[in-house]
Amino acid sequence: MMYFKKRKFLTIFFILININFLFSQDSIFYHIDKKFEESVKRQEQLFNFYKDDFNDWKDKVDLTKVKIDPEKAQKNNYSDEELLTDREKIILESNKYLGVPYIWGGNTPKAFDCSGLVVWTLRKAINLIIPRTTMQQYQKFNIILEKDMSKIKNGDLVYFKTFGTNPVSHVGIYTGNNTFIHSPKKNDYVKKSKISGFWKDNLIGFVNIEKII
Repeated sequence: MMYFKKRKFLTIFFILININFLFSQDSIFYHIDKKFEESVKRQEQLFNFYKDDFNDWKDKVDLTKVKIDPEKAQKNNYSDEELLTDREKIILESNKYLGVPYIWGGNTPKAFDCSGLVVWTLRKAINLIIPRTTMQQYQKFNIILEKDMSKIKNGDLVYFKTFGTNPVSHVGIYTGNNTFIHSPKKNDYVKKSKISGFWKDNLIGFVNIEKII
C-alpha cells in the first residue's frame, strides 16, 4: 500500500515538474518573441524615413513645386574632361557633399533631402535634369527599373521603399563595393551606406544612368 502511495506521489510530482517546465518554456519563447518584436519596431522607427518630416513639413513645402535653380547648379567644367566618364563625374560630384545635413525639401549644398542630393549632383556633374521628387523619378523611370544587382555600376540610381504604401520613398547613388551615397533622414547627413540588412530588404531596384542621359 505504501509502495503505491509513493509511486502515485512520484507520478504527480513528475507531472507537476513537466507542467512547470512547459510553462517555463512558453514563457521563454514568449520573452524571445517579445524581444524580437521590440527590436523590429525599433528598427522600423529608426528607418521610418519621411514620416516625421512629412508631418512637420506637409503644410509648408510642396516638393512637386520645388525647382533646381539653374544658376546655382551650373554644370562643372572638369579638367581633362575627355578622360572622365559620366559615371566618374557623378561619383566625384556626389562625394563632395558627404557630411551635408539632411532637411526635407533641401536641394542645395546647404542641406539636401534624398532626391535633392541626386538632382543637384546629376545637374552639376553631367548637366542632366531629372524630376525633383523620388516619386516623380519612379513614375518616369519605373519602366527601366532593373532588379539584377549584379549589373549595377557606379553612378546608377538606387531606389528603396522605406515608408508607407508608396512604391518608392528613397533614392541614392551607387558608389561601388555594394555601397551608395544618400541623404537619409532628419537629424542625419549625407553619407555612404552598405546595401545590406535594412537597405537590402527594402531595395526595389536601380536605374542604369546611361539609359536616362
